[in-house]
Amino acid sequence: MQRARLSLGGATDIASPVGSHAGTPIALIGAVALAAVVRALVAQHAGLTDDEAYYRLWALAPAMSYLDHPPMVGWMMASGRWIAGDTALGIRLGGILTSLIGPIVLWRTAAILFDRHVAQWAVWLALAMPLLAVGGVIVTPDTPSVLFWGLAAWAAAELHVSRNANWWIAVGAFSGLGLLSKYTNLFAGAAIALWIVLLPANRVWLRCWQLWAGGTLAFVIALPVAIWNWHHDWASFAKQFGRAGVGGGITARFLPELGGAFLGLASPVIAVLAVWGLGIAVRRTIEKQDPAAGFLAFGIAPLLAYFLFHALHDRVQPNWLAPVYPALAICAALALSMMRPHAQRRAGSAAVVIGLLVSGLIYVHALRPIVMLSGIKDPTFQMHGWTAFAEDIDAMRTANGAVWIATSSYATTGQLAFHLANRAPVVQLTERLRYVHLPKLDRQLLGSDAIYVDQTRYRAEALLRRRFRSVTPLGRISRSYLGVPLASFEVYRVAGPTTAVLGP
Repeated sequence: MQRARLSLGGATDIASPVGSHAGTPIALIGAVALAAVVRALVAQHAGLTDDEAYYRLWALAPAMSYLDHPPMVGWMMASGRWIAGDTALGIRLGGILTSLIGPIVLWRTAAILFDRHVAQWAVWLALAMPLLAVGGVIVTPDTPSVLFWGLAAWAAAELHVSRNANWWIAVGAFSGLGLLSKYTNLFAGAAIALWIVLLPANRVWLRCWQLWAGGTLAFVIALPVAIWNWHHDWASFAKQFGRAGVGGGITARFLPELGGAFLGLASPVIAVLAVWGLGIAVRRTIEKQDPAAGFLAFGIAPLLAYFLFHALHDRVQPNWLAPVYPALAICAALALSMMRPHAQRRAGSAAVVIGLLVSGLIYVHALRPIVMLSGIKDPTFQMHGWTAFAEDIDAMRTANGAVWIATSSYATTGQLAFHLANRAPVVQLTERLRYVHLPKLDRQLLGSDAIYVDQTRYRAEALLRRRFRSVTPLGRISRSYLGVPLASFEVYRVAGPTTAVLGP
C-alpha cells in the first residue's frame, strides 16, 4: 500500500534544522540523548513541585486509583523510587525515560504518515517546546498521558499504512494504559472514532473484529479506575468530569490567556507554525479526504475543541493540552514543508533555537531563580526553600514535645512528608479521601501531641478548635529562599483530639 502524504507544495527538499548535517538521524539521536542527560541533571538538583511531592505519597502505597487522577503516575514514581531511591531523581526517573521514548515514537509516526524529513523536523521542534521540556523533568499525570497517547497514535499510524488489522490490539492496549494515566486520554478514543467514521475509506475497520477486541482490551486495562470509583462513590469521576461547562456563563476573557499560554509553552515560532500546519491538515482532510491529514487533524480536534469550549466558561490550565503537543510538532513540521529550502532553514532554525533558549531559561530559573520578588506568582517558587523550612518545623516539633505534624493542604503534607521522611508522620486533617490508599493511622499516634503548620491563608484556627481540645498558637514562620519570603505559615501546638480529628 502506498503511503498517504501531504503535498509539499512545490518544495523540493526539507532543509536540515541547523546546518547541513543537523537533520541527520545521528545528530537527532545525539540531540535526544543530550536532552535526556540535561533533564536528568535538572531533575536531580531541582526541588520537587507541590504536586510531585503529593504524588510521591501515592507511590508509597500503589493503589488501583486515587481521588485526583488514575494511578499511572503513582506507579511510575514507585518504579523510579525502587530504581534510584526516594530522591528527586528517583521520583522523576519515569519522566526522563519517557523523554527518550517519546521522540522515537514521534519520529516513527511522522515518518510513516508523511516522510523522514517531516519526522526529523517534528522531533527537533518537539525537543524545543518548553512544555515538553518541562514535562521531561517534572512528573505529573501528563507524563504517562502524553507517552501513551503518542504510542496509541503510533500504533494507529502503523495500522493505517500496513492495513494490518492486528494493530488495533496495540491501539487498544496503549489507549487503556492512557486511561490509567489521565482522564484526558478519553479524547484519544474520540479522535480514533472520528477518524474512522468521518473518513469513508476508514469505515471498513468497523467490520473488523480486531477493532472491537482492541476497544474491549482498553476497557479491561482501565477497569481498576472504574472499580476504585465504584468503591468510593464515584468521587474521582465527579471531581474531574464536573469541570465541563462550569462558570458564570459564556465569556471570552479566558481565550487570550489560553492563546498566550500556548504561545509561551510551544514557543512563539513553533506555535505559529503549528497553527498553520493544523490549518493545512484540516483543509486537506475536507477537500481531498486525505487520510494522513485526517489522521493528524482528528488526533488534535476533539481535545482542542473541548478545551476551547471550556475556555468560554472557565480557565484552562496550560498543561491540559499536553497530549496533543507532539502532534502539533508534526503540524509545525508540515508548515515548514510548504516553504522553499532557504525559508525552511531560517524559520526552522529560529523555531528550534528560540524554543531551546526558552526551555533552557526555565531550567536555569528552576535551579536558581533569575529574578525573585516577594509577592509575585511564580510556579517555580514552590520548588524552593522547603529543606530549611522543614528543618525549622521539625525543630519546633521537638521543642514542643510533639510526635506528629498536622496540616490542612496536600501541598504542605507532601512537601513536609518528603523532606522529613522517617522523622515524623505528617497528616492532613482534611480531605481524607486523598489518602485512603495509605495504611490506617494509629489511634495512639493521633492521641499524641502534635504541631499544626500550613499557610496563613487557610486561617485554620477555627478548624483546629473543632478538632482539638487544646490549641496554642506558636506564631508564624516564613518559607524563604535567598532571603526572599515565599509563603507565610501559621504554627500551632495541638493536643486532645476530638473524635472528629480527621474528616472532610
